[in-house]
Amino acid sequence: IPFCKRLCWFCACRTQGTKTLKPVSDYLTDLIHEARSIADHVPAATPMARLHLGGGTPTLLSGKQMRRLLSALFAAFPQTPDFEFSVEIDPTDAAPDVLATLADWDMTRASIGVQDFDPKVQQAIGREQSFAQTETIVQALRAGGVRSLNIDLLYGLPHQSAESLTATLDQVVSLR
Repeated sequence: IPFCKRLCWFCACRTQGTKTLKPVSDYLTDLIHEARSIADHVPAATPMARLHLGGGTPTLLSGKQMRRLLSALFAAFPQTPDFEFSVEIDPTDAAPDVLATLADWDMTRASIGVQDFDPKVQQAIGREQSFAQTETIVQALRAGGVRSLNIDLLYGLPHQSAESLTATLDQVVSLR
């Protein structure tokens, strides 16, 4: 999903900023059309083993948009018995209804974007979020039955030090 409500200054994803969901909705229409077209051209018995919704920010979708996308993808492609479904999650932009939708569709892994918890580092990279926001998302994902969580961290960021990185790592460890 190549859209973000904010553009992080360290990011190398091919994405664009948006203030409204209109271009996202148009993109979803095209993406669903493309998925159906591909499904029409591959053997019906070709199952999907992995689905990863990634960057930009898939969690900027509304719950309704996420349900629309997942309904179309899961209808177009049968899943293998060991199917894995992962999503990149921005803790500042993951509404409860989106997280619930992902859990309802049996998301197996969430990749939570953090980078660093130090406010000075976050301000320098354009990625401000509190530890509490991240902790809330982790708790919601676990309550929704998500089995695997990972947290994305970066080192070598502006204003980052060994001490600040160690503090971030300690906070991540506290999330278990």
